[in-house]
Amino acid sequence: MKAIDSIQLFIQQPQIAVAGVSRAKNKFGNTVYRTLKQKGIKVIPINPHMIDFDGDTCFSTIETLPRDVKAVVVCTPPEATVKIVEGALKTGIEHIWLQQGASNKEVMKLLDGKSINVINDRCILMFTKPVKSFHAFHRFMSKITGNFPK
Repeated sequence: MKAIDSIQLFIQQPQIAVAGVSRAKNKFGNTVYRTLKQKGIKVIPINPHMIDFDGDTCFSTIETLPRDVKAVVVCTPPEATVKIVEGALKTGIEHIWLQQGASNKEVMKLLDGKSINVINDRCILMFTKPVKSFHAFHRFMSKITGNFPK
């Protein structure tokens, strides 16, 4: 599957879990969650240290998500991402988006050869419309430099 098709398939999911949400507004998990929610995407927060986030029930782990959730954006350091990916593989998650900085060789080795839609090292906010502010600029620059997925 082409990279852009993989991205579109992910974004079209009826609900997307966000692992690594944080009450700290400067953390990217907070930004991703709030921005996707503002765009009308049904998002589900995952953080083991919170009961709720932004008015929504927060799940402690990927294993505790409702079984109909099939997509997760991961905004955690690679050490935490390993456990999230292991949980995703156990629970039938079909789509995993690894934000920049969330993966490493160990994470990618876990996913190697699996029939899961994986997007790695890209910013989801560059692909969920409408794309605004510096994400629009990054999208534009990505196209100019030839780094935009085809």
